[in-house]
Amino acid sequence: MLAKYNNKIDIDGYSMLGLSVLILLATAGISYLFCLRKTYKIAAKTATDCPEDSMICVLGKKLVNEQPDEEYLSRLNRAKHILTDNAPAQALLLGGKTGDASISEAYAGQVFLLKANIDSSRIYLEEASRTTLENIHNALDFLQEKNKKIVIVTNRYHLARAKQMAEGFGLDVIVCAAEEKLNLNISSIFKMLIEALHVHWYISGHYYAHLTNNKNMIKRVG
Repeated sequence: MLAKYNNKIDIDGYSMLGLSVLILLATAGISYLFCLRKTYKIAAKTATDCPEDSMICVLGKKLVNEQPDEEYLSRLNRAKHILTDNAPAQALLLGGKTGDASISEAYAGQVFLLKANIDSSRIYLEEASRTTLENIHNALDFLQEKNKKIVIVTNRYHLARAKQMAEGFGLDVIVCAAEEKLNLNISSIFKMLIEALHVHWYISGHYYAHLTNNKNMIKRVG
């Protein structure tokens, strides 16, 4: 079944997926290897600290039985440590209701941080987005209004895609890894291989939108 965008079949998204595949084939995989190298490099080298007066953007992740899974918990734990160590820092938790959950990903994150004794006045929620791209798109106005250093917190394998998309929307961001270091194993390697495909897909769509001046697509992808 095709994914939907605003309750409609996402024709543009799948068209760009097709274009991405064509580019990959036309370059004999070189364009994909470029994205994979970027994904690995950012995953391996990104630090876990950030400037003191920052807006910590914690990307959401699908809940399991109404609770954050292990990867989402690692993102929230990183945010907790940053907020505890840096009094001026604030957090924007991103993510709406996905799957069968009755609560949003952002709300579940808020519950975690409140239990960790983070004051509610330092926590903001965005509860409409369902994907990484929507996370960032929906946060644009809020982030520009706050005029703080923007720090995106997510898992190491996911950092390159988040950074690419944020920069596509013109945001000057710092990425912060949820985990202390990259552990190379079958699972993490597989996730980076998939993430590199997402990065390739996004870059293909972003450049196509601007080359064709497709205003609807530019609004979506930056």
